[in-house]
Amino acid sequence: MTAITDFEDALAIVQNTPSSSDFFGPVPEDNVDAAERMLGIRMPPSYRRFLVTLGVGSFDDAEFYGIVANKIPGSSVPSMVWRTLEDRKFAGYPKTYITIMSSGYGPIFCLDSSVVNSQNEYPVVEWAPAVSVTNPGERLAESFGTFFLDEISKRA
Repeated sequence: MTAITDFEDALAIVQNTPSSSDFFGPVPEDNVDAAERMLGIRMPPSYRRFLVTLGVGSFDDAEFYGIVANKIPGSSVPSMVWRTLEDRKFAGYPKTYITIMSSGYGPIFCLDSSVVNSQNEYPVVEWAPAVSVTNPGERLAESFGTFFLDEISKRA
């Protein structure tokens, strides 16, 4: 399976479960382009697809950070741009990370753009202030698409 296929499978669940879905999209491509410029990172294909299709929102109790159309960088969660820029103020938060979700128990979930696979996707990793080169965060998924499908499937 590919990251895009995983995203499409998750999207089907989201669309077929409106009582659990609360997303605010779509988002224009130029908003995603602006977010990339602000962060200095290109969005991986499956996360870009999430942004232009769903924008930002939640499924059951899982809140996915993204973009609210024409509100970049935003001023609070669930803005991925705002949250990533805020997280960069913490000592040690890598500039190669994009914050996509709070764990709810401390760490944050991020896309790690320093690792790119053959599909131009970035892995999803867990980050906390104690994370370092000698104590790396846990890799949660090989792509946003896979992570999104896993999180949606747990709650469907």
